[in-house]
Amino acid sequence: LTSDPFSTYPTMTTNDNPTLNEPFNAAHFESLPHAACVSLFHRTGRTGCGTYSRDVMTGRLLDWTSVVDTNDADGQADQANRRASSTGTTKVPPYVAVMEEAYYTAENIAQLVYFASQYEAGDDYGTVEEGGPLRGVLVLASSSNTTSSSNIQQSSPEPLSPQGDDTASASLTIGSSYEWNANNAGDGLTNTDMYGLPTAYVADSNTADYLRGTASEQSAALGSSGTTSVSSGNVDATVYPSIVSEFNYYMGPGGDVDADGNAIYNSKKCLEWKDNDGEWSPRCAPLGGNSVWSVAGSPLSLGYAGENANADNDGDENEGENDGDNNNNDRPVILLSTSIDSTSMFHDLSPGANNAASNILTLLLTAQLIGSTVTDEVLDGLYGQIAFSFFQGESYGYVGSRRFLKDVLEGFQCTEGDEGVASVYKRKDEANVARACLHPLRADLTFQNLGQVRGMIAVDQVGNLGGAKNLYMQGGDATDGENGFAGFLSEVMVELSANDDGGYTAQASSVNNDDDDGTVPLPPTPLSSLVQLSSSAVGGVVLTGYDDAFVANSLYHSHLDSASSKFQTIDKDAIASAATLLARSAIAAAYQNADEDVDSATAAAYALELLPDPVSSSSSTFGELYNCLFEDGNCETFLDYGAVERSNDAVRTGSDLGMGVPLGTPPGYYTSIFDSSNGQGFVRVGGGSSGRYYGSLVADGETTDANGEVIKQYGGDQSDTFLVRPSLLEMSIFGLLNVFLGRGSYVANEDGGTPTLATCKNSDDCSSVSYCNSESSSSVLVPTCAGGSCICGSRSHYHPALDEALSAVKNVGPGMFELQDGEEGVSALYTEPYWSNYVGVRVYNDAGNTPGVFASSIGAVFALGCIGFVLRLKKTMVKEKVY
Repeated sequence: LTSDPFSTYPTMTTNDNPTLNEPFNAAHFESLPHAACVSLFHRTGRTGCGTYSRDVMTGRLLDWTSVVDTNDADGQADQANRRASSTGTTKVPPYVAVMEEAYYTAENIAQLVYFASQYEAGDDYGTVEEGGPLRGVLVLASSSNTTSSSNIQQSSPEPLSPQGDDTASASLTIGSSYEWNANNAGDGLTNTDMYGLPTAYVADSNTADYLRGTASEQSAALGSSGTTSVSSGNVDATVYPSIVSEFNYYMGPGGDVDADGNAIYNSKKCLEWKDNDGEWSPRCAPLGGNSVWSVAGSPLSLGYAGENANADNDGDENEGENDGDNNNNDRPVILLSTSIDSTSMFHDLSPGANNAASNILTLLLTAQLIGSTVTDEVLDGLYGQIAFSFFQGESYGYVGSRRFLKDVLEGFQCTEGDEGVASVYKRKDEANVARACLHPLRADLTFQNLGQVRGMIAVDQVGNLGGAKNLYMQGGDATDGENGFAGFLSEVMVELSANDDGGYTAQASSVNNDDDDGTVPLPPTPLSSLVQLSSSAVGGVVLTGYDDAFVANSLYHSHLDSASSKFQTIDKDAIASAATLLARSAIAAAYQNADEDVDSATAAAYALELLPDPVSSSSSTFGELYNCLFEDGNCETFLDYGAVERSNDAVRTGSDLGMGVPLGTPPGYYTSIFDSSNGQGFVRVGGGSSGRYYGSLVADGETTDANGEVIKQYGGDQSDTFLVRPSLLEMSIFGLLNVFLGRGSYVANEDGGTPTLATCKNSDDCSSVSYCNSESSSSVLVPTCAGGSCICGSRSHYHPALDEALSAVKNVGPGMFELQDGEEGVSALYTEPYWSNYVGVRVYNDAGNTPGVFASSIGAVFALGCIGFVLRLKKTMVKEKVY
């Protein structure tokens, strides 16, 4: 297995006195602590930043306001025309623009690029082969010392229509022209191709202050008569000595277009790249990871449910009748869903407090409330089945939800038979071992046993309500062609919100038909995937913290969307209220029968009876999870859950893949790449040194690999197994869902109380547990270890979050992907290019050639003096006959 090809950014350390004017401080600047704006490819082009080539890009630090025109648009155009005609070949010493984070907007970047395009780059810091004098941008974190930008509204880098028009995901979004991001001054910087403009964010306040002051001083030296602009000052001003910045951030080719104006370099091209010898050598990896899903009630059977799994009703007269078995795949499913990722212009700084962490916390607390209050027997007796789905990669074309829902709604086809194979061959006869598919690879086929999806309740951005106490339902009856169930979900949620003890209310959104065809827009959430993939046959509701637009200063997909941000406050009580409403609404939805003759008031009353107590924001569970999701992603709770899941997998498969990639401190929700170190499932065939790893496998005992060796068939060795290494966040959600939903099958103590749970390090420690309900209708209540406690049966499952157009290449190692035959060409197809281990930013003091010439001259004079002295000494010694 290859290691992660991506380098680690320099640690975001602090320095009390950063300066290049005192000795022993240069080390801090040799590898400047920063987070980079990186490039991404997609189906039709690229976005993000990077250098033109593998050569570094270097320039002196200048305040950005000194390298833009400040005239109005007409005046700027006129001045540009004059400059183009008179000074179009004027050379300017290369520079790096330094700007406050508040001013890092698409408009200001465009001004910087436009201004630089009127000049040529000088060779003051080396030969410039490509591009103009603008060699990069340093974005500085605001501090208490910077008051000039304190009153500027922080904008969202996403466009006004996130994942909508003019983005790679436009065809996947319901109501793609609707401006959800209007209140955040969304400017679309995330979708801008800044090839040739490397950019880095400096978070350390002391370092930012030093760079800010340096840039201002050097800009002031440019002007004449008090001016501080290159356009009005002396562009040939002395440049030595200067503090300069050097960017080493090559992230693949770009800039070229074909005859139709389409970008030549895109995800398809980088995935199909061949080296000079004609060998297939991809230059990028798809974005993705693992989604996590689970069911409330008894665990689903892991065995093959037959051809009717996930299928439409076949007309059986007993279809839809609940016999109390949670494994009846005819039970309609109510999905409670959310995304678990976020993004920003600087991927390593994607805190996602409002648009990721609050969603995850809400849905986990929903699972805890249901699992700790309602028994499996009651849940299994409901007409509908409640399922939880935490989707990965939603920020980049709804990767997780579309992959999962296509498999569930359209019926997944496994090449060698839908029954699949045992995911751990040596355990093929054990009831608690999931089935898997060799091609296209799925490490867990249990999703086949889910019933038909009846509706979805998604949750989005409920941590920041803009200071109000109003939650909103987006979608509703317009999402399923007014079939009735989505409208019922809206009605029951309004009914239930009237019983909120904290004063929070839920009401229908004011968003109406927006498009000419009468489409009601949906916010960019998993519900868009369900509605589109089902052709509006199935719909639902999105519970949001906003009405017709994201609340102001919610900092959507910004590096400032943090719980500690001065621009927003996370409302813990709102999260608790949303979790309570979701739990009760799910129970009410599952209570609705086939004839849909249960009205919303009756269903709401039933849910309140089962769940009388709300989620409390002051509970210990809330506090622990809040700390992990908003403050410290490497918290003890997540590390404990991750350690257990790691040990469980090692015991089950015989291979220890290590702990998943951590969430970080503070947490970062960028989805990451999809390879064997970051969530890609793969299969091991053969034991010992002869073992081989494949991203997907089709073997008949005769097919040979590139080396001429026969590819072994799965099952030829007892060590054959499927392996997957999820992230720490995914592993923690997996374990938490097992703990929260695994309590409903406990056998009560003799006094009727809850049994004391046995402690464990992995599932082998739970073999002697006796408190699991052996009389349950489920056949999979094998005790398992989750979070250090033995619970009854595993309900959690992983599902690959990989762009629907891609599949792992068969019979080669993991990390190789290709477009599937017949793929529809609608997905966003985001990939991230591989880049060097030596990327980074360096800042140093360049004194030019003068000191070197002076030193060389002094050295030459000294050398000549030494030579003269030696010759004179020799002559004297010869004269004295001592030589």
